[in-house]
Amino acid sequence: MEIRTIEESEFRDFLKMGEFAFQYKLSEEAISKRKTFMRLNDCWALFENGEMASKLTIHPMEIWLGGKVMPMGGIAGVATWPEQRRKGFVKALMKKALEQMKIKGQYVSMLHPFSFSFYRKYGWEMTHTTIKYEIKTDQLPRLSSQSNGSIERIKKESDRLDQIYNRMACKYSGMLKRTDDWWHYSILDNESDMIAVYKDGDGVDQGYMIYKVKENHMVIDEWVSLTNEAKLNMLDFVSKHDSMMNKITIHAPVDESFAFLMADPKINQEVNSYFMSRIVDVKSFLEEYPFKVEKLNQPIILQVVDSFAEWNNGIFIIRIDEGGGHKVDYHPLKEHATCSHEPSNVIQCDINTLSTMFFNYMRPSDLALQGNLSGSKTKIEQIEIVLGNAKPFLYDFF
Repeated sequence: MEIRTIEESEFRDFLKMGEFAFQYKLSEEAISKRKTFMRLNDCWALFENGEMASKLTIHPMEIWLGGKVMPMGGIAGVATWPEQRRKGFVKALMKKALEQMKIKGQYVSMLHPFSFSFYRKYGWEMTHTTIKYEIKTDQLPRLSSQSNGSIERIKKESDRLDQIYNRMACKYSGMLKRTDDWWHYSILDNESDMIAVYKDGDGVDQGYMIYKVKENHMVIDEWVSLTNEAKLNMLDFVSKHDSMMNKITIHAPVDESFAFLMADPKINQEVNSYFMSRIVDVKSFLEEYPFKVEKLNQPIILQVVDSFAEWNNGIFIIRIDEGGGHKVDYHPLKEHATCSHEPSNVIQCDINTLSTMFFNYMRPSDLALQGNLSGSKTKIEQIEIVLGNAKPFLYDFF
């Protein structure tokens, strides 16, 4: 068995395995596009007797977390030929992927699972959901002009959209810090999409929507409204399409609320499980995490168990440093060793729980109630305060 990055001559075989596993067919144009965007040294494969048996891609990305940008390894396209399955090949690849992400300083990883239970075995945990609103035209509110602002339909101006997007994304956990290449490769690649931007009375962009109207159905793939004024005016813009549609689907951030504003609030709201995340390197992650240090009046002691990445097993002590920031001390725990700290001062959990907690998908107090997190009530309340409350959200797919 050999695990390595692929050669250029192996790229089509690499894609072919994905086509078979996920049951789609790439056009020559799509293959060319992927070849341009994907780097060979991000494409990993396991070879058995010289034949490619299993593969995955590690996309080098960045995410917003607690208002800070952090490096992230996006795992995608995990696949194995059927005759090679149940031999532990994916397990070996995932372990290699974790080692590589640690080396490259990608302290956290995200993926879209075909099975949540499958990836939980390797330390990834549920962190993201999506919400989809389906609204009938006659349920829309009838709004008068809300300001001196205006709606402008624009061409695919990634720089302009990115500035609006980042002002929204920094408020959530796990939103991609999109590159210009990603905007054009993944977001603005559909020729039928239209884009509308809302400008306030001072000419400042305060929101956008990426949408299409087809067969009496408006689908809004991205809705970003930075102010309530922007939200109301964008809804007014949507309602002006009433003669050419009977239904609107809006994909919106998880804390966006539309029902109360509707003339008829009985709209369909569909929530779905979406992405999983995993802390790859706990010490480096904790060192970079933007804790609310002004609330860190006492050290936080975490005891972490990670059965798949041994470098994360141990005690992590988070305390204020002399410069007013924070520092992290790491003490590995040998097998069967006991923690020397007072048990009431220690918060204990596995890597799955730690990951979902730091993405704020599950709050520490809720995890403690479920038995996933152990520690005194005082210490659990402390970590809940210093983590902040940025909700997890993600528009993208990889």
